[in-house]
Amino acid sequence: MRILLVDDDEILIDILEKTLQNQNYTIDAVMDGQQGWTYVSTYNYDLIILDWSLPKLDGISLCKRIRHYGYNMPIMILTARHSSQEKSYALDVGADDYLCKPFDIEELMARIRALFRRSQSYDQSSPLLNWGNLYLDPCICQVSYQGNTVQLTTKEYQLLELFLRHPHEVFNIEAIIENLWSSIEYPSEATVRSHLRHLRQKLKQAGLSENPIDTLRGRGYCLKSQPMKTEIKTEQNTLVFPSEIEKEKHLQQLTALNNIWEKYQDKRQEQLNILQTTLNQIKEQKINKNQLKRAIDNCHKLAGNLGVFGFNEASYLASQLEQLLKENLENKLDKIKQFETILNNLIWQINPQEDQQLNPLSNQIIDHCPLILVISEDVQFKKLFNQEAVKKGIITVTMTDLETVKIWFKSLEKEQFPDVVIMNIAFNQWQQELIEEYLAFITELNLQTPPIPSIIIGDRYERNFSHRTSAQERLLIAEKGGTFYLKKPLTPQEAIKFCQIALKRRAQGRKIMIIDEDEELLRLLPIYLQPWGFNITTLHDTRQFWDVLCAIAPDVLILEIEMPYLNGIEICKMLRTHAQWYQLPIIYYTKHTEPIILEKAFNSGVNDIIPKTLTERTLAQRIIKNIESTLCL
Repeated sequence: MRILLVDDDEILIDILEKTLQNQNYTIDAVMDGQQGWTYVSTYNYDLIILDWSLPKLDGISLCKRIRHYGYNMPIMILTARHSSQEKSYALDVGADDYLCKPFDIEELMARIRALFRRSQSYDQSSPLLNWGNLYLDPCICQVSYQGNTVQLTTKEYQLLELFLRHPHEVFNIEAIIENLWSSIEYPSEATVRSHLRHLRQKLKQAGLSENPIDTLRGRGYCLKSQPMKTEIKTEQNTLVFPSEIEKEKHLQQLTALNNIWEKYQDKRQEQLNILQTTLNQIKEQKINKNQLKRAIDNCHKLAGNLGVFGFNEASYLASQLEQLLKENLENKLDKIKQFETILNNLIWQINPQEDQQLNPLSNQIIDHCPLILVISEDVQFKKLFNQEAVKKGIITVTMTDLETVKIWFKSLEKEQFPDVVIMNIAFNQWQQELIEEYLAFITELNLQTPPIPSIIIGDRYERNFSHRTSAQERLLIAEKGGTFYLKKPLTPQEAIKFCQIALKRRAQGRKIMIIDEDEELLRLLPIYLQPWGFNITTLHDTRQFWDVLCAIAPDVLILEIEMPYLNGIEICKMLRTHAQWYQLPIIYYTKHTEPIILEKAFNSGVNDIIPKTLTERTLAQRIIKNIESTLCL
């Protein structure tokens, strides 16, 4: 499906492009209404998403023009205008949907899917598209045949979706390119045919006895008539394991948003500087129309995109500033004071602060990713380190001094503690008392269960006023339990590398065996736990349990409680009576929360029970904790 985005906010365009491409949509994006009209009149689109306030030609005028010239594709207005009169007017002039900024990404995706369902000819009673027992679920971008997932590339998925959404249409190569490639892509006919060939091959490998896509010589390609459905041995003729796939998609979306947030830090600072300059000019009565218009435009964009990143309060503040600027603030001291207060609050909320806590996006991503605490007075290093960490799927909290760190630690549960702590100790500049505090903190980290790795960055190689040599410093750090002692100059990339090594060393390459009948979960868990460096073996058929157990000799065994042939409780009881395996740490990672089942589970001799509702980061920490507890026996 091909979508045109028309919005003058480059940050929002970036967010929408990443989000929609992640859902296998083909995207064109332009930043003014006149260019939007050029694209609409040149290419075919399945949906157009417009902002109301656009340069050159506003969104409502563009919507009117599109309808006047007979184009009937769905149009969604995405705007910061909230009044019911404006919503009614937009719908009356031809828009099919109206969504106010700031918006929730999941709601936007659901509305887009709903617009597609209403505009297509297939059965709207279900969001699923199907051809016999071949199903495509647009909500999670998954394809399955007879209950088994079919892995497709983005283009293969888009091709199948195109034919399923238009079952009675014939598409030649040119039409396929028009529908599935953006305006800046120029695939050859051979490329399109190659994608079709690979799609057909994968469907055949999945078990389809008949090719669903027919070739009409001289005309193109079309979907064959619906075959008869056959009974399959699953509870539903639908896709399986959607919750895990939705979880994976959600994490991808959060990570993409966090990357965009970091990417536009300088842009946001520029916008805040413009607002600060505008305030000063208003106070000095030197404001001109161009500066005022620019400030209003920046407030409008901030109000529109901050909410998408989770800064709902900041989005509201930016909207208030926009409204104040639209009034005449000259000589209105109370209004100017109000503007200044709101602006300062906005700056405080969205600017990276010293000793900052996690931003709203990071607070969600941290459930799935390692967390590193950085303690340093070097603002530039912390900024660059954070940018590099985001690329590696690592979340950071940065703080300046040990006192703040200790207060933060007291506010956390143990499972919320960071996975690695990296700190700067200036042996040749600090007072001995302060150095001793940091050394004591390293010892505290090492005494945690499990120990928290600490990476210490020392001064450059130069004369040390404490008369302590570099070798003595290194030995001192080692005696206190430090994991690595690094010297400046040190790049953020090098620091991240040692953090990753510390994470994997923490797991010490431990062998983890996971048994669960949920094959999709078994596919995803090794991906989620990869940053911690575990050596993971998965098994879904308990009949092979003993053979695999003896072959890999795991350090930890993770089981679901209820499974076919041999359930988790039975496996645990057998191992507890076995001379070789009676001390093996066993964890139930289960969907069950019923007290009677959990009581049986605890009585079976299990070491730990972790609900599947908890995060992968919690699972990783509990695995490490059980390994450490066993080593202490």
